[in-house]
Amino acid sequence: MFFKSAAVLFIAAWLAAGSASALPLWEITGTRNHVLLLGSIHTLRPSDYPLDPAITAALDAADIVYMELDMDDMDPATSSATVAELARDPRGRQLPELLGSTAWRSAVEQGQKIGLDLAPLAPFEPWYAAVVITQLRLDQLGFDPSRGVENQIVVDAKKAGKEIRGLETLEGQLKALDGLSPAAQRTFLLLTLEEAATIGDEVDDMIAAWKAGDVPALDREMLDSVREQPEVYRSLILRRNEAFSQAIAALANDSKDYLIVIGTLHLVGPDSVLNMLAKDGLKTRPVKGH
Repeated sequence: MFFKSAAVLFIAAWLAAGSASALPLWEITGTRNHVLLLGSIHTLRPSDYPLDPAITAALDAADIVYMELDMDDMDPATSSATVAELARDPRGRQLPELLGSTAWRSAVEQGQKIGLDLAPLAPFEPWYAAVVITQLRLDQLGFDPSRGVENQIVVDAKKAGKEIRGLETLEGQLKALDGLSPAAQRTFLLLTLEEAATIGDEVDDMIAAWKAGDVPALDREMLDSVREQPEVYRSLILRRNEAFSQAIAALANDSKDYLIVIGTLHLVGPDSVLNMLAKDGLKTRPVKGH
C-alpha cells in the first residue's frame, strides 16, 4: 500500500470516460467568483482517455488555471539542476551506504523481481530512488507522463490563451521528500519496492473508486499507507495541504474564475484541502460528470 504514496506523484487524475457520476472535481460555493478544484495525479494510460466533458467545461469556465507547479513556465535545465542537487546526499554518501548493506541487498533483490536494475540509482538518496522506481514501474504498466491530465490541460489552456500559475515551486515540492529523516527515506524506498509488484491491480482499484465517486475508497486506497508513516504524512500531505488551502482561500471572491488542479490525495481524507477550506468558511460541493 505504501507504494501508492510514491505513485500518486506520477499517475494522473482518474479521468476515464464513463457514465454520469461523481468526479474528483469540486466547486467552492457561496463565492462571487467561480472556483473549481480538480483532483489529479500525473500520468495516464491511453485507455484512460477521453477526459470527461465536465473537465473540459471546468477549463472553459476558468480565467486562470492553478496547478501544483507552473508547468508552462518551467525551464527544463533549471528543473534538472534542482533535481540533481536535491537527489544526492550532500555528504557524498551513496544509496548502498545510506540504506546499509543488508537493506541494499534486499532492495536489489526486490528490484530484480520486477525487472528493475537498481545499480544506476546508487548515486542517489533513498527518496529519489523510490520516485524513479515508481516511474519505471508505471512505465512498465503502460502509463505515459506525456498523457497526464496536467499536460493535457496545459495544452488546452495555451490554445485558449489562459494563464497558468503554480501553487508551489519544484524545489519546495521535492523538499517534502528530501527533508525526510534517513529512517523515513529508507522505509519509503523499501516499502515502495515491496509493493511495486502489485501496483497494477491497485491502480485499477483506484480508478474504479474514482469512476464511482467513492471518496472513502479513494481515501483508503491513497492515504492509509501514508498515514502509517507520520513523518511522511506530515511532510508530503499535511503541510502541503495547509499551504494549498491558504493559497486557494485567498483566491475566493476576487474578480477572476479559477480551475485549480492538485493531486487527488490532497482532496480526500480528514486533513484534505476541502476540509481545511471548510474551516475557513469556504464550503464545496462535488461536480457530476457528463
